[in-house]
Amino acid sequence: MVAVEFSEFMKPLLRIVFAGLVLLGASRIQAAPTVVQASAGWNHTLFVESDGSLWAMGANGNGELGDGTTTDQDVPEMIVASNVVAVAAGNGFSLFLKSDGNLWAMGANGNGQLGDGTTIEQHRPEQIVFTGGVTSISAGGFHSLFLKTNVLWGMGRNDNGELGNGTGVDVHGASQLMTNSVNKIAAGYLHSVFLTTDGSVWAMGYNGLGQLGDGTQTTRYSPIEALTNHSVFSGGTAVFAGYLHSLYIYIQPVLNYSLWGMGDNLDGDLGDGSNDTHYSPAQVPGSGIITAAAGGGFSLIVESGGSLWATGADTSVQLGDGQSGQFAVAYSPEEILSSGVTAVSAGYAHSVFIKSDGSLWGMGSDGNGQLGGGTNNINFTVPVRIYPPLQLLITQTSLSGTNLVVQGNNDFNIGQVFVWASTNVALPFNQWTSIWTNPISIGPFTFTVTNAVRPDMPQRFFRLELIGD
Repeated sequence: MVAVEFSEFMKPLLRIVFAGLVLLGASRIQAAPTVVQASAGWNHTLFVESDGSLWAMGANGNGELGDGTTTDQDVPEMIVASNVVAVAAGNGFSLFLKSDGNLWAMGANGNGQLGDGTTIEQHRPEQIVFTGGVTSISAGGFHSLFLKTNVLWGMGRNDNGELGNGTGVDVHGASQLMTNSVNKIAAGYLHSVFLTTDGSVWAMGYNGLGQLGDGTQTTRYSPIEALTNHSVFSGGTAVFAGYLHSLYIYIQPVLNYSLWGMGDNLDGDLGDGSNDTHYSPAQVPGSGIITAAAGGGFSLIVESGGSLWATGADTSVQLGDGQSGQFAVAYSPEEILSSGVTAVSAGYAHSVFIKSDGSLWGMGSDGNGQLGGGTNNINFTVPVRIYPPLQLLITQTSLSGTNLVVQGNNDFNIGQVFVWASTNVALPFNQWTSIWTNPISIGPFTFTVTNAVRPDMPQRFFRLELIGD
């Protein structure tokens, strides 16, 4: 009886040759990782996997990735192995929440935004809250907000009233700001927005472009209620704060979730079809809105059914519509994807979103590696998959006489797949023998390598090589 050595095939040495790039690695049978939450910061991105691990990529000049260095990373790297349930990426700093309800932070801290009582930047995660109870976090330009049982806390820059404590003085340690029944929070660049449990929208901070929605341009050092005037509605369900604009979702009759915005609209940030600044809330076209995101002069919207829409500045192609150029803008929402999107986050010039299959996608600037593509200084004009990485995955092998049957899934690239064989796995690749080749397409595959088993070779190892078109 002829014995075939499958140990190397079940963990094949995968040599992928594509666009001049050679990657050597091991493919293995495993459950695909899924992303459950993601946050786009100024120039970096954080995401959490279903196993509770925290991953980061992008700019790291202030240690915002938490890997102990100040070196940018252009591919995702794992920072924390488990128990992370939420992330918030700000302007050069990061927050994350663990399953025990404790808050952690890293990165820039010049205004005390990490809440550790100092203004010293931290290159590794440090625990800020030790007593648990934190349920929600948000990172802004230079300040941070978090909730503990509907009580609002914050730290960081406050010279524009971002923290709403009435003082205009920076706060370096985590401080309770108000005891109102706060339900949802959003920290913008120099302002903050929150929802109370009765569904009313409140805001504080810089208001030069009406981003607080109170009908004025007056900076507020204490919370002011936005001029929602939605007396027939059931109240707000979510708030989002961007660079100089704000968004919120309100429930209309018959559960028609509508999106409203206020503030800067020069590049169509609010998506109402104009470039007029709105000092009071204006409705954004669309209905059945399930979530949104406000970034650096642009907004992302997800409607029921998972369709993704984008509006605003597109100079770094952060809208993902394939357009580019210095004056690329969209004054009304344009559809980017028709279905499948469950969550979105907007950075300064890049966007990320999660699909229903748990994959993470992005578009826009990758100048610091914030999209994890391994190719800094490239703008992605259409959505690209960030995680899990594209791969050629072998799921099953079996023998049929002297033939070898291989099953798997290819989401890396269309091309030619080659099977190489050797009796010595340590031999240089150029000394292996090519025994089979055929075209391969994207998606599930099954192919049969004829006469792979040789009676004169009781042990044989196999390698796969994919050369993309």
